[in-house]
Amino acid sequence: MEVPILFGSVLLTACGGGSSSGGSSELLGTGNNTPVTSGTVTVGITDGPMEEAENLVLNLTHISFGHDDGDVTRIGLSDGPMSLDMMRLQNGTSENLVDHASLPAGIYRWMELGIDLDQSSLELQSGGHHRMQLGDPGAMRIEEMFEISAGEHGDFIIDFDLRRSIQHHDMGGMMGERYELHAGMRLTRTDQAGSLSGTIDMSLVDAYQLDCDSNAGGNWAYLYPGEAHEPDDLAETETDGIPGPIATDRVELDAITGEYLYHFSYMPAGIYRVAFSCSSEWDEAGDSDYPNDPDRKFNFQVFGEPVEIRAGQMSEHHLGP
Repeated sequence: MEVPILFGSVLLTACGGGSSSGGSSELLGTGNNTPVTSGTVTVGITDGPMEEAENLVLNLTHISFGHDDGDVTRIGLSDGPMSLDMMRLQNGTSENLVDHASLPAGIYRWMELGIDLDQSSLELQSGGHHRMQLGDPGAMRIEEMFEISAGEHGDFIIDFDLRRSIQHHDMGGMMGERYELHAGMRLTRTDQAGSLSGTIDMSLVDAYQLDCDSNAGGNWAYLYPGEAHEPDDLAETETDGIPGPIATDRVELDAITGEYLYHFSYMPAGIYRVAFSCSSEWDEAGDSDYPNDPDRKFNFQVFGEPVEIRAGQMSEHHLGP
């Protein structure tokens, strides 16, 4: 990223001072006690869908920020611990976590969401109910440099991509199934973001493709940087040197228009490419299955030409054969 932006800036109040309406904060760790000037931040959260989930409830408690000098500032959420059903925050719908909270001016290197795992759960469409586990200690941390200037207000959005964030592991026997949270968050400064929506030609969806299972709900759009030469899967560890998608979105049929639609919200302005697969049920975040899917079931039907997303605007892009 060429210019540091205030991603996580969103959750802090001035160290040692009173809180704003955004919540209360405390400074953890060492560092001098010299008073510093502050800016303010507002942070919201939105979500990318997951096919198998009926609801995913995350109980968020606070947000911590790692300052460049090693100090950590933690701020409570505006209304205290918050249980959010992430499946209700899709297609541009968001929920504010902190509103105009005071944040000490300076450079920050990471932001981490605090979560109460005992109060968080995943319910599948099949009826299964599961506690969430952390896949690794840094699963809720975003390693991203950003800067807050004195007197500045930053408005940010956290995009929590469920398909990339949740991994399913069948432990076998009495161990049962395990659902883990992995790093899958993206942050954007809202005044620098736009949206992209469009249609997928009917001939490409699973109901009209012999190689796809029409009952599996495998229709998904994948978003990549504009310089990408070909699409790739969701695998966290890239073995082929090809970057995975920035975001994914379930393609759904509009019962009124008869069109198959996708939508990407809160994307930084820039050039992107969209790919479509009708076999995405075979693409899981823990697997590397493209272009050499061992099951020979996952593939892309089309990879679109570059399209520009402009800040504050909704761009449209149709994908056809």
